Amino acid sequence: MGPLPNSIIDAHVHFWHPDKVNVSWVKGSPFDTHKDAIEYSEKVKKVRIDKAIYVETDVDCYHGLVEADWITQYAEQLQSTEVFGGIGGIVAFAPVHQGDHVDGYLRTLMRITNSRLKGVRYLIQDPTKDPQRVLHSDFVRGVQLLESYNLSFDLNINCNDSPEQFPPLKSLVAQCPRVRFVLDHMGKPPCDSQPGDTRFEFWKEQMYDLGRLDNVYCKVSGLITEFKVDDDKTQGQVVQLLKPFIEVARDAFGVDRLMFGGDWPVCELSKYGLKWQQWLEILCDIVKDWTEEDKEKLFVINATRFYKLNHTK
Repeated sequence: MGPLPNSIIDAHVHFWHPDKVNVSWVKGSPFDTHKDAIEYSEKVKKVRIDKAIYVETDVDCYHGLVEADWITQYAEQLQSTEVFGGIGGIVAFAPVHQGDHVDGYLRTLMRITNSRLKGVRYLIQDPTKDPQRVLHSDFVRGVQLLESYNLSFDLNINCNDSPEQFPPLKSLVAQCPRVRFVLDHMGKPPCDSQPGDTRFEFWKEQMYDLGRLDNVYCKVSGLITEFKVDDDKTQGQVVQLLKPFIEVARDAFGVDRLMFGGDWPVCELSKYGLKWQQWLEILCDIVKDWTEEDKEKLFVINATRFYKLNHTK
């Protein structure tokens, strides 16, 4: 295994208190409990997390502002520890599909997040919805409005289950040249496939196309939950399976536009007994031959720059 980083910016973390915010999808599951900095700090204790980026958790749509208010107050109450330095920024839900009407929502978000707001997300991974909806004039206009607030947009699709969601992203981004984007979880690739397979090659082509647009970054995250085959694999075997995917991400976006994300606690839904710590070990093994400068970019520098963490209050 490659050496673990001395410090990390975790660019993709979810916390929730279901008694305070209506996170409808966790009801009746093992996740229907407090998932916050207490447990997170225990899971990541082998490294130092300087800051984490909180990403909206697909709460009930009527609770989008409730979530933003709750996480802001929670972030302000957190005390920095040797393990976890706190929440450096918030990526909140915003109804960008409403076009110009999202403007009032964004103004409200800015007010209640006390300058912690760094970006917004509107999930587009639902396989039951038209993948072309991101090209509707209202959706495009809603995303374009993010520029005036200096907010980024997290792109979240599922290429593994719905590959048709990937191609429209290129047109959306092209129509919003002054908005900063980041592709969550490397687009959720088909991790059971390998180079030469049709599914892998399609995903690779889309990554290269999107990477040519220099206002798009990519989160190296979420891969361990994309295995579908029910079999047994060692951590070393997972390293070999995921290495081609990481190589594509680096080739497509360049080392200056990649950032590490842990996707806790969703990462704990992965197969093979893999958790946050194992994901970090897997990635460190894959990038062990990178230069120290390039590893620092992946784990700290790029996320700090993209989310403007030096300006966090």
